[in-house]
Amino acid sequence: MRSWKVCVIMSLICSAGMASESRLPFGTVFKGQDQFNGLAGKAKAENWKSLPIGDRTAAVGKALVGTRYKHFTLEIDNRIESPSVNFYGMDCWTFFETALGFARMLNEPESNWTPERLLYHIETDRYRSGQCTGDYLSRLHYL
Repeated sequence: MRSWKVCVIMSLICSAGMASESRLPFGTVFKGQDQFNGLAGKAKAENWKSLPIGDRTAAVGKALVGTRYKHFTLEIDNRIESPSVNFYGMDCWTFFETALGFARMLNEPESNWTPERLLYHIETDRYRSGQCTGDYLSRLHYL
């Protein structure tokens, strides 16, 4: 009986450790702090927060025009799926996700205008039930 309890406890400890490893380092999932800061500054200066969500998304998208095209933007790790943003290069889908996520973030208090909060909005849109499990299949795949 005692060995059974030890096995259960060890299993719980191991699974908790694996769950905490389902996120990649911040430097891997977020690239372009200077671009983010510039975009947030422009949003503040031009009061994008006052715009309706569609116009706000368009304003962010227009500000992102000129961002380098990059394919395979979501393939940042071979084993762990994670929300990510790369201001150095985007494909058409991540361009849209970033514009929409940034626009949603702008609706929050300015103190929440952070890369971490942008990643939260990306996760909400990109993954089933708004949550990345670290597994590729948690990502929504549109045809």
